[in-house]
Amino acid sequence: MNIIAVLLGQNICVCGLYLVGLLVDIYIATQQISKQKQYEELKKFNIKFPETYYAKNKKEIIENSKKFNLTGYKSLEDIESFLIIRSYRYVKAICNYKKDKKYIEKNLEFLDLGTGAGIPSLPIKFLYPNLSLKLVDSSNKKCDFIEEIINKMELCKISVECTRAESLGISEDREKYDIVLTRALAKLPTLAELSIGLIKVNGIVVTAKGNFPEAELNQSKFITNVMGVKKAEIVLIEEPIYIENDNFVIWKKDFKTPKKYPRRNGMPKKEPIIKKK
Repeated sequence: MNIIAVLLGQNICVCGLYLVGLLVDIYIATQQISKQKQYEELKKFNIKFPETYYAKNKKEIIENSKKFNLTGYKSLEDIESFLIIRSYRYVKAICNYKKDKKYIEKNLEFLDLGTGAGIPSLPIKFLYPNLSLKLVDSSNKKCDFIEEIINKMELCKISVECTRAESLGISEDREKYDIVLTRALAKLPTLAELSIGLIKVNGIVVTAKGNFPEAELNQSKFITNVMGVKKAEIVLIEEPIYIENDNFVIWKKDFKTPKKYPRRNGMPKKEPIIKKK
């Protein structure tokens, strides 16, 4: 067992700890801060972990990621590019949409719906520790992983719930959040029914779609209108240029969602509402 696993007590934390290390590395790189000052920067975020979080055990990290089915990406390079850096693109997309560079620093309630291994919200939380965040996934395994990371990192104003999006939409969480983040959860017609009911009026749902999702946007127009959104907005993020562009779909809620939505478990995916019958 490697020294990271010994210090943490459980192998499940190794991959998460490495992700944290990547986050800090990327932050420091973007801020042009030398690695010698790294631990000074870590103190600002109240992140505590041993020096050995660096990739001294890359093989084991990837093996653990596969073992716990945390992500479909199988290399550290893909984890860094497609998960970590793209998580920060959410911040830029939101701030660009709001035309306010400090918007994400406001007193907002965030929900990461279908969070998986905590992407994109955990990378954002590490850099903005004061934001209020809830992470939701239907997989007990992935929720247990996130709980471990939260405990080891001593994060506050954060919670995890293992449940389905349909169940959350008819709970006390209905119309509670300012911002709902999603990544690769579902196609837009299904996603609209699962997510829009969870945001307040004037709240937003934000999801990354890679290439411009013209067909999905057209298919989702009817259900987004039903759920309370008059118009979808697209925010294109191109930086950093060595990663493919992301088109962020943003739904701003204009009026309350009818109480009959979302439908029962499985229906939004099995029978997405494409158009009025």
